Amino acid sequence: MIIHSDFAGGNIKTVRRSGNEVYLENELRDSGQDWFYWAFCVEDAAGQTVTFRFQENRLGYFGPAVSRDLVNWKWLSETDKSRHSFLYGKNSFTYTFGKDENRVFFAHSMLYHPDRFLRFAAAHELEVSEFCRSRKGRSVPYTVFGCGKRSVILTARHHACESTGSYVLEGVLSELLRDPLPDAKVLCVPFVDYDGVIDGDQGKARRPHDHNRDYDKNQPSIYPETAEIRRYADEHGCHYGFDFHSPWHIGDVNDCMFIVQNSFEKADRLDAFGKLLESEMTEKAFRYRHENDYPFMHGWNLKSNNFSQYMISRPENVLAFTLETAYFGTQQNRVDQKNLTVSGRCFAKALRKYIENYGATEKIF
Repeated sequence: MIIHSDFAGGNIKTVRRSGNEVYLENELRDSGQDWFYWAFCVEDAAGQTVTFRFQENRLGYFGPAVSRDLVNWKWLSETDKSRHSFLYGKNSFTYTFGKDENRVFFAHSMLYHPDRFLRFAAAHELEVSEFCRSRKGRSVPYTVFGCGKRSVILTARHHACESTGSYVLEGVLSELLRDPLPDAKVLCVPFVDYDGVIDGDQGKARRPHDHNRDYDKNQPSIYPETAEIRRYADEHGCHYGFDFHSPWHIGDVNDCMFIVQNSFEKADRLDAFGKLLESEMTEKAFRYRHENDYPFMHGWNLKSNNFSQYMISRPENVLAFTLETAYFGTQQNRVDQKNLTVSGRCFAKALRKYIENYGATEKIF
């Protein structure tokens, strides 16, 4: 049996093996605080039953996400319960590999591989170009579409591990391509921490600060991606800016989709958008409730050098915020690949209605 992380997004350390039990830890690398992301591949284990054990706060309500191709993901709880099991409170799961199962991927949550975005773009005839070169010399992808005076900036993966935001962003793009926003040019940077996404980093609390703390107005950005986003906003403006994230591991508001409110001055606009978004939610979406939005200057939601607060404070900006989408959800509102993209479509429809209802009163032209 081979356990490895040799794929885009891989992250694991094998601590020891004892019979059919394997003790694993995730790699924090340069993250300055404990975080929970992991992803690994098992090969050459066909016919074996293996128990994988982790440290605390590494498994969600439905066990690990499981895939055989890095494309299609299911929760372990949705697979054959006679062959597989997990103990949420004990942070362990047991998997019986079929006779022909020679390669299986397991992850903390449902990964969103960069190749998926490229396939999506190709299917929609959306041109993907190089936004900049990352610190490690990789070509960071982006796309831009539409035309008009209204500048919209969409981003995800300021924290590398936060894959649910990528699925929501894909749904947003799908709907905006089907029914474009009026008089709008849309910039999308789907993987801001591109090196971290490829390398399988946590991305959160990266030293000396992570990508979503790289928007200090009084300092230049240290990451090429965020520097280029700021340069673009200076050149084209940012009337609407939305950053798609995943929250902490699990529990309370982290089981929901919620807007992180970031301004007292624009609180009415944030509330108006939240109400529109809730009204657009369908039964097929991972559902959002406006009542779950996280208040500004409450708990952990303080003033910060992050994307959304940087953009909402720009003089031309109408609205900007972070949308957090749970890794797992709840039994009644469970995350899967499809419902996340449907939520993104609902988000795009809410944005269009917001512009129709309130855009004419905003002096953005």
